[in-house]
Amino acid sequence: MKSEVKITGNRLQITRVFDAQRAAVFGWWSQAEKMQQWSGCKDATACEIEMDFRAGGSFTQKMRIADKCDFTITGTYDEIIVPERISYHVNLGGPITQVTVEFLEQGERTKVILTQDGFPDEFSRGMVTQGTQESLEKLDSILAKQYLPA
Repeated sequence: MKSEVKITGNRLQITRVFDAQRAAVFGWWSQAEKMQQWSGCKDATACEIEMDFRAGGSFTQKMRIADKCDFTITGTYDEIIVPERISYHVNLGGPITQVTVEFLEQGERTKVILTQDGFPDEFSRGMVTQGTQESLEKLDSILAKQYLPA
């Protein structure tokens, strides 16, 4: 399934359904070793993540983009409800946005709704939209290989 994207003003919302149970999908967002396997745009050749996964904890994500430039984002977790929701604010190298990721159980599948608010302009929102969609594609590929139907 492709991601469904809604843009309203300075808000981005991306919805995607994964063929894996909610606890498994949540696990790929809550562990640095797993997240660095899929987070980052398709041109990211390396991704290093450090995270203190708890409310009040912080994270740093460093990416190498197409062997040309480095990009770092940092953030702080505001709320974590296992395995339902992760809320955090993220510094994208200038603008700070608020992100909420919801994990909704749908039988053996999981609907993920990522909502990001506070983009200062269309350019930054467009870059994040593309990168997030490409990241979710990578996660979908990983989950498809691990959770093959019986």
